[in-house]
Amino acid sequence: MRSFYRLSVRVQLMLLLLAVLVPMLGVLFYQLEHGHRAARDFASERVRLLTRATAGNLDKLLGGHAAVLGRIAQRPMVMALDSSACDPITTEFVKLYPEFTNLVVQDLEGHNDCSFLERKITREQLRSIPGFSEAIEGSDMTVGDATLGPLSQHWIAVLFHPVRDAGGRTTGLISLPMDLVQLGDRLLGDLPRGALVTVYDKSGHILLRSHDSRSWTGRPVPAELRALASARPEDVAVATGVDGIQRLFAFARVERAGWTVVAGVPTVDVFADSNAAFTAGTLLALLILALALGLAWRIGLGIVRPIDALSRAAADVAAGQTATRVQMDSGPRELWAVAQQFNGMLDAREHALSGLRASEERFRTLADLSSDWYWEQDAEYRCVRVDGQVLDGTGIPGENYVGKMRWELPALNLTQDDWDRHRAMLEARLPFRHFEILRRGPDGKERWGAVSGTPIFDAEGHFCGYRGVGADITERKQLEQERLRLSLHIEELSRRMVQSQEEIRRRFSRELHDRTSPNLAALRINLDIITKASPAERSTAEFAGRVEDTQALIEDTTISVREICAELHPPVIDCGGLLGVVQNYARQFARRTGLRVLVECPHGEARLAHDLELALFRIVQEALTNCAKHAQARTVTVQLQLDSRPVVVIVTDDGVGFDVEDTMRSRHTAGLGLINMRETAEFAGGRFTLQSVPGHGARICVEI
Repeated sequence: MRSFYRLSVRVQLMLLLLAVLVPMLGVLFYQLEHGHRAARDFASERVRLLTRATAGNLDKLLGGHAAVLGRIAQRPMVMALDSSACDPITTEFVKLYPEFTNLVVQDLEGHNDCSFLERKITREQLRSIPGFSEAIEGSDMTVGDATLGPLSQHWIAVLFHPVRDAGGRTTGLISLPMDLVQLGDRLLGDLPRGALVTVYDKSGHILLRSHDSRSWTGRPVPAELRALASARPEDVAVATGVDGIQRLFAFARVERAGWTVVAGVPTVDVFADSNAAFTAGTLLALLILALALGLAWRIGLGIVRPIDALSRAAADVAAGQTATRVQMDSGPRELWAVAQQFNGMLDAREHALSGLRASEERFRTLADLSSDWYWEQDAEYRCVRVDGQVLDGTGIPGENYVGKMRWELPALNLTQDDWDRHRAMLEARLPFRHFEILRRGPDGKERWGAVSGTPIFDAEGHFCGYRGVGADITERKQLEQERLRLSLHIEELSRRMVQSQEEIRRRFSRELHDRTSPNLAALRINLDIITKASPAERSTAEFAGRVEDTQALIEDTTISVREICAELHPPVIDCGGLLGVVQNYARQFARRTGLRVLVECPHGEARLAHDLELALFRIVQEALTNCAKHAQARTVTVQLQLDSRPVVVIVTDDGVGFDVEDTMRSRHTAGLGLINMRETAEFAGGRFTLQSVPGHGARICVEI
């Protein structure tokens, strides 16, 4: 040992380096293996997370569609399965969600087709779609396998949902084809670099693929992948994909549809970083070793003082004296470089801390404003940065804002005076909040956004621009517009109600003026003559006729007043209910007009709320009056379904009919009677439906 210390420093250092080299190589190989294992574990976890997230998104998406189809299936017009009266939702739904190619409502035999497309799917085509047979027997939404759409010629997967009647029996199906290419572009369009996600159905055909989906959709997945998904559903495995690339795969199930999600990353990418790190580490070790061997003879010269200086500076910094810097009078060039790097590290640390404090202040401001997107402007009010969901909030991509002033992009709700006031606020360097802007995006949709901002100043107090946030307020604005529309509608209904009441008053005024008032005048004349008649005159036939005429006038006046009272409030409705008052009025109406009136009610003993019975009677009364005035009918049928939910009243006639659209196009031509019936039904919380074809009578249906 003593002889070793007698060797020169250079020889000792070289021997020491050789002694260190062997274990260092062992450590390098260990690090390589450890890096490979860590890279595989990290990639495995990433692939698992990607697979589960994709499966969760699909399951959540299908769950949302199931809830929507369930609500559609409960709509009365859908439950009716009547192709002559299709629910508007069958056309509006596909317009709102372009990833669906069609929405079809049919009965179990494939008839009464209500769909978005003008071309209808045949019964044979519908039965050939995967999942149709299971949907007939199912109790909830059923998801079919991939198939080529018979109408759209796109690869689709069809969502089926049963339509049930009031008794809970399945009477039809709602078919909702999903365009798999569009669905894949939306769900799988933003994946990590190198990742590949594939979704296949129960039959093993590809539904969705994150890359080249149009080329791969509908093709079978490799049998090796299906076998791995069945044997190792919770583990990861290395296999060759359909494109011939070896990947690390993970699997997950979409339980609601029976689909399988396969996500993978290329094994080349998995181990690329660890291989590069090993290569770089080896080269660095060899370089250091070469430098150490070449310059070992310089290490022993003047090494103590520079090391002491570095040690003292490090101790001062550790003690909190961050302004300390290394001061060296002499020493090797390498130690000079170390000292300079050490000082540079301290300078960079101070700069980073300063930047961190500025960043914390900026993001604290953003957190206080709470927004959907973040923006920055320079001193000339030109946008230099936009982050966040600006496309969703305004319909305009963020890159379209960069380099432009806010008023250089068109706004639908702001005039030049509005922009001038906004610019005056900016020139005054004042913060602003909730500046509302309505823009129309390239897709033609209008969106509301509210922006808030605050001025930026540098350390010397010079103005640098503005920064702020924006929020999507489209939904709130739409709700405000809908609330205004409903308010105006209520005002219109109230006005119509007042008009209807005034019309009733005028009708009763005419009745009193044309019938009751003349009778009372005649009674007064007769009574004056009777009271002034002498005993001799009272025994004449003329006097007796005068008395009989007076009695007849009193009887006619009494009948007139009774009819007016019955018109205002039919007494039969208090004791006999809706069926009793309708039957009583139908008999009077038939005697008065000569029409044949049939009243059908399977459960006449059922009673409704008094106000509801009176409203339904007024609708029947107005409908019969319209039949007598305009229909030229021979028979009118009144159907009352008082025990059903909703309550249904139907009035049909066999008259001449009319064109509903032409008649209802304007309130003036529609007539007061139709408007009164519709608004009475709406006031009662129901729905009024009118159907008629020229030459085939008319049908009025009220559901409450």
